[in-house]
Amino acid sequence: MKYHIKNRTKPAPRKTRGVTLIEMMVAILVLSIGMLGIAGLQAATSKYKINTWARSSASTLLSDLSERVRINPDAAGTSFASEGVTATSEYVVDETWATQQSNALTISKNCEAAACTSSERATYDLLIWRQRVRQSMPLGAALVSGDRRNGLDIALMWFDKEQVDDPNSASAALVKAPVCDGTEAGMAQQTCCPSEASAPAGVRCARFTFVP
Repeated sequence: MKYHIKNRTKPAPRKTRGVTLIEMMVAILVLSIGMLGIAGLQAATSKYKINTWARSSASTLLSDLSERVRINPDAAGTSFASEGVTATSEYVVDETWATQQSNALTISKNCEAAACTSSERATYDLLIWRQRVRQSMPLGAALVSGDRRNGLDIALMWFDKEQVDDPNSASAALVKAPVCDGTEAGMAQQTCCPSEASAPAGVRCARFTFVP
């Protein structure tokens, strides 16, 4: 028996092609541009995150104070039911922004652990609330005025290092928020800073009113 072996032609070896130095440099350049874009996006996100966080905290703080006043209404001043009788609210904070920054907010009597009068409870409530304002907002401070008949006016303040005249300039300077003059309406009324606060440049304000 004869066997015939067919000659098989071997395929020619393929030439391998490596990555050139130019291609590597282009890839690195594209990657670098992408990374710079991501870094810029993170910086912008951090900028707006501060104000979003502060405004979110503002609603919680407002709810906290309103509940404290409703529990202790006798210290909140004149009410609708008080015919011919006027009373001054003890839920008042009228210190300037700078004074509040140096205030220790020390509690002399803990009304959670001891019996307190209505006046003592108001003092305790404000101290606890102001501590939370300071913890919840960057250099947080607040003004409180009014009474339960006309409503309590709240102005929450915090420091925003991004509140500058030219965000794209290396020499950008902090700017002051508009000062309330009583003619504002809408958003301008809600974001102006009360004159009694003497808020410096870089401080933002958010104003609210509630009736206990």
